[in-house]
Amino acid sequence: MIVPHGAEGRTLSLKLPASWLKAALFLAIFSVLLVGSSVVYSTLISRKLLNYANTLSQSRQQQVVINSFNDVTSRVGQAIDELVQKDNELRKQLGLNGWQSKVKLTGHSTGDVNSLLDLANEKLAERRDSLKELEDWVAVVRSRFAQTPSTWPIYGRIASGFGYRVYPWHGFHTGIDIDARYGTPVRATANGIVSFVGWATGYGKLVKIDHGYGVSTLYGHNSSFAVQVGQKVSRGQVVSYVGMTGWTTGPHVHYEVRRGERPVNPMAYLDLNIVSASRIWR
Repeated sequence: MIVPHGAEGRTLSLKLPASWLKAALFLAIFSVLLVGSSVVYSTLISRKLLNYANTLSQSRQQQVVINSFNDVTSRVGQAIDELVQKDNELRKQLGLNGWQSKVKLTGHSTGDVNSLLDLANEKLAERRDSLKELEDWVAVVRSRFAQTPSTWPIYGRIASGFGYRVYPWHGFHTGIDIDARYGTPVRATANGIVSFVGWATGYGKLVKIDHGYGVSTLYGHNSSFAVQVGQKVSRGQVVSYVGMTGWTTGPHVHYEVRRGERPVNPMAYLDLNIVSASRIWR
């Protein structure tokens, strides 16, 4: 019923069935619920889509990192393989056994980053062990090489070689004779300790140097000495001067190399290099 404010107006009455009112009320409630649920559903979908987009972006970034790591791992593996090859080449030159690696970088899942890092660390640890072994051996080689005759006591013509001879004296010649001018400095051919300085039958004025490892050198027919017994000498240091003492027909130095007091051919030691020296020792 609609009632006007003025007195002249007429009252308007409308009759509606109760079922219509119920239907309208139900429709209104349903519409509110539909709109509300749609808003909530769309909000949830939007959030899921946003999370999915973020997850997808992170996944792509992680894949880029993994691919980059795989590339770095591959290059590290190649570098280590090259290092192993050079390591074994050096070992071969020094007469050492080749290093067989127990760790392989290949054959493992590229996605397992921690596993690959652990393997790389093990591989590098192997290289450190090998390098330490090489350093120790090189130190031994240097020490032995410094104490192994490897140069000429003087430079000159070899007048008489090692072995049997009939002139000027018949018998076995235990060294080599190198011609030089009287008074020419005679130099030690390796590091060592002077074990004898004096007169020896046949040798005349003789200097003997002990180089360790059972090796010694003798320098005979000298005119005078430059060292004394017990003195440490270095390769190239002057130990005496060329003379004509003992059994000799002219100024020269008798150079002799002994291993375990047994004379060996000095020619094998002249201009000796470190590689051939390591083979002799082993």
